[in-house]
Amino acid sequence: MAAAGFYTRKLWNCARPLGQARQFDILNQPKRPNAAMLEPTDHTRPQRPHTVYAALLLIQLNFAIGAVAAALALPKTEPLTFALIREVCAACLLTAYALKQGEPAAPPRGSRALMARLGACACATQVLAIVGLKLSADPTAFALWQPAQPVVVAGVSILLRWDRPDAGRVVGVVLAALGCYTAAKTRGGAGLAAHGCFALAAAAGASYQLVSKPATRRHAPVAVAAWAYSYAAVGTALSAAALWACGISLCPECSSFYSVPLEAWPALAWWIICSTCVNYALMMWCVKRSSPTLVSAASALQPPLAAVCALIAIALSGGAAACGAGEGRCVAAPTVRDGVAACLIVCGVLAVARSEKSAAATASPPAEYVRVPVEGVA
Repeated sequence: MAAAGFYTRKLWNCARPLGQARQFDILNQPKRPNAAMLEPTDHTRPQRPHTVYAALLLIQLNFAIGAVAAALALPKTEPLTFALIREVCAACLLTAYALKQGEPAAPPRGSRALMARLGACACATQVLAIVGLKLSADPTAFALWQPAQPVVVAGVSILLRWDRPDAGRVVGVVLAALGCYTAAKTRGGAGLAAHGCFALAAAAGASYQLVSKPATRRHAPVAVAAWAYSYAAVGTALSAAALWACGISLCPECSSFYSVPLEAWPALAWWIICSTCVNYALMMWCVKRSSPTLVSAASALQPPLAAVCALIAIALSGGAAACGAGEGRCVAAPTVRDGVAACLIVCGVLAVARSEKSAAATASPPAEYVRVPVEGVA
């Protein structure tokens, strides 16, 4: 009987329909992870490097054009009034765009202190840059101080273990620093006060990059920029009110604290739309998709871009816009040593960018790309 039962089951198994047998076999196979299981958990796909580089180039070009425009617009404009109008308008535009994207108008309670620090950095960067341009009318000197940002950011990032001390990164920031020193040493005409403003603005800009990295991990880049500029506008308003109350003016030739001549409004519009809204939203986008060192190292492109923009402005005016050619608005023309310094700076940027590319190629996959555990797979 036992043998008969064995052969009966054997015959039944052989007589099963082929489709039923294949279905049974498929159901008993171990599951394999598919492409959907390896999707990013936050639905953010990595961006191609050339997209980030193009955004960084656009940021620096906007800053360079804005520096030349401000140098022409600030001789009869109170710099703090210029900065206040710019930051209030920029905060409103960025907040409106953030609301359209579904972001809250105010930061969450747990992020307000972080946003306040970010706003303080943005306020210091903008006010000091505008005051320095007012004192010197030299966009090239202002731009040549920007390579101090990657030096500060790279050093602090390495100390905090955000970035690895790669040889290419170190060589890049050293070359950028040498170029900055070469040019700044010859810009005595800008004055010690202007150089101090430019140096402090560069340090504040580096701090902004460092503080923005943890901020963009929690919130959308456009929301971070909107909240930061809202706090920056409050800080600028308090600073301007304190100076106005004390009767201190940074523009002796201005008729009043609120003096903004008609020729200053195009420059103000450029700073609001391009140098603020577009640039800081792009900067947050780039910081989220790269590293603070790369974003700040791109500021070394600003000196050659500012020099070219200054030469174009002088050429379009027939030489009348050059300082020393007449009275009133002027732009300081770049020198040959500025060109040498710019070459050193560009070499530094290329070295940092190359180290970033090699680091990205050898790095482990980002944390957001997690492998979903599947039953039956070790």
